Amino acid sequence: MSTAVMRNTNETDKKRVRLKAILGVSFLAMLSCSAFTQAAQRVVVNEAQIQVEDQTQRTQQAALKKALRQVFIKMSGSTRVLDNPGVKAALTSPQSLLRSYRFAFDNNRTYYIAEFDQAKLNDILQRELLPLWGDRRPETIVWLAQEDENETRVILEESLNTDLQHALKQTAKERGVPLSLPLMDLTDNVNISTYDVWGRFVEPLRKASMRYSVDNIIGARVYRNDPSAIPDLPENVVPSGTVESLDNVLTGEAQVRRQNEQLNAYENGTQETVSEEVVSEERGQVENTTVPFTMNEFANYAKRADEGDYALDWVFIGGGKVSYGSIYGDSPQALGNQLVDAYSNYLSSLYAIVGIDESEREVIKVSIANIGSIGSYANATDYLNSLSVIENATLVEQAGTVATYSLTLVGTVEDLLNNIKLENKLRPVTDAYGQTVQGHSFYWSN
Repeated sequence: MSTAVMRNTNETDKKRVRLKAILGVSFLAMLSCSAFTQAAQRVVVNEAQIQVEDQTQRTQQAALKKALRQVFIKMSGSTRVLDNPGVKAALTSPQSLLRSYRFAFDNNRTYYIAEFDQAKLNDILQRELLPLWGDRRPETIVWLAQEDENETRVILEESLNTDLQHALKQTAKERGVPLSLPLMDLTDNVNISTYDVWGRFVEPLRKASMRYSVDNIIGARVYRNDPSAIPDLPENVVPSGTVESLDNVLTGEAQVRRQNEQLNAYENGTQETVSEEVVSEERGQVENTTVPFTMNEFANYAKRADEGDYALDWVFIGGGKVSYGSIYGDSPQALGNQLVDAYSNYLSSLYAIVGIDESEREVIKVSIANIGSIGSYANATDYLNSLSVIENATLVEQAGTVATYSLTLVGTVEDLLNNIKLENKLRPVTDAYGQTVQGHSFYWSN
């Protein structure tokens, strides 16, 4: 991508499902568990990129306002921030917040890229007591199998250039969410199959994601929501809105695999005896997948067909929990946008800091071990002051290699701990049994 830079003087393969939940804001309720991850990435939160038709002054003015709206959403993690009177006032004069702008060119497209004054934007969000989401964002990998008109299923990969992939990437960029697709090289093809992704099976998804060093995983399938065809019954019927513990899901999948192995061995004559319970249970499952639709199921399917031309069923794995749901839309691109938007809202609910009035801000002391040099002291101090939850971090005592800091928080202590868990720089001090010691004691990792 080539860029032209200008300065502003004033200073972005099995079965089809029949689930019926809508993602939207319900994504947050379904994933109401803490997602602790150590795979965080720093993103540029005060910059936005807007596609434009030309470089005229009028086009620039319109793009500038769109860019500022995008940055407010990215920095707060919520679209509702645009309804705030203080934010609305700022949007009437975006020029006063602009630091610089430039044009970029890629594949015959022209982009207007605006950089805003982050300190001023922080002040607006904190003054209005709105959420403020720092620049450290957890990384997520998306395994998505898409079914085409010929019912061929393909896993989206980084090297592909499809409308759905572009929608996922573009929305993630606009929301400031580090999101990647798998490479689908030899290693991935050994670890996972299209059937695994289509079935949203947790164990293969976790195994294949290990090489990418991410803790948050989304598995999904996209298909035509065709009211004229009776869909195949899915093998793994999971009600939308289900939230289970990761351990329970893995145990359940392992049990099903063992039962399938025993049944296959029995039917192939390679195993003379097999538990009658296993045989009857598996036969029962087969029978359940071949029974005709009931009238109620036909009604439910017809109702679902009215919700959109396409459907996307997802599974989220993170924070020791597994959640399931479905969304519907008029195109795969629309579903990609909805998925990332809802996921961004969920992440911001965990990590964005809702401002606290200055007179009510809490001051706490934390002890940090392994601060034994000028360099480690400087790095630790810079790190603390870079966290959006901390207004000010000041060294108040040094005893050997243990430094004690006074922290003024613009959020809660829980907000502080959530943000610290995004990286390995500060680790809670534990006792001989691995339990976190009382008080706010940490170990600094250079």
